[in-house]
Amino acid sequence: MPDAPRAGWRGRDRKPGRGFTLLEILLVLMLLGLLGAVMVGGAASLLKSVEDQDPEAALLTLMQKVRAEAVETGEIIELAPLPEDAGFIWGVDGVELMPKREGLSVRLLRAEMVSAVLIGGQLEERAIERMRFYPDGSCDPVRVQVRRGEVRRVYAIDPWTASPLPEGGRSP
Repeated sequence: MPDAPRAGWRGRDRKPGRGFTLLEILLVLMLLGLLGAVMVGGAASLLKSVEDQDPEAALLTLMQKVRAEAVETGEIIELAPLPEDAGFIWGVDGVELMPKREGLSVRLLRAEMVSAVLIGGQLEERAIERMRFYPDGSCDPVRVQVRRGEVRRVYAIDPWTASPLPEGGRSP
């Protein structure tokens, strides 16, 4: 006696290619999930790289870049600011524009305060004309001034590493 068909199963009535099995649907969903995860991860890193960088961080990154170039080439490289704090020029053809943020400015100052003017209760110093990076990895001693609205912060740059010194720190 042939086996009786199970309830809900239409073995002979089913036409080939009429639907998808549960396994096929789960496989497609899994592949879409993997593809979505890859796309979201790639889009996040792309958006992060396009995002405006803080001008202060951009200047510190630029200083490390120019320092590395001076060490690699074995030549003295000068870093000079563009007019109106727009960016910097270095080497033969290096130009880096700084990101602009409303009410935020970043400038390079002399290592020691030579002359300053008091304007509206705020000290105002003149920016340096150039900064040199040497083949041994050192640079001219400078300070970085960051002005966010009315708040002014100045910190020293270590001439041996071209990195910011801790608050109130001095180079050895």
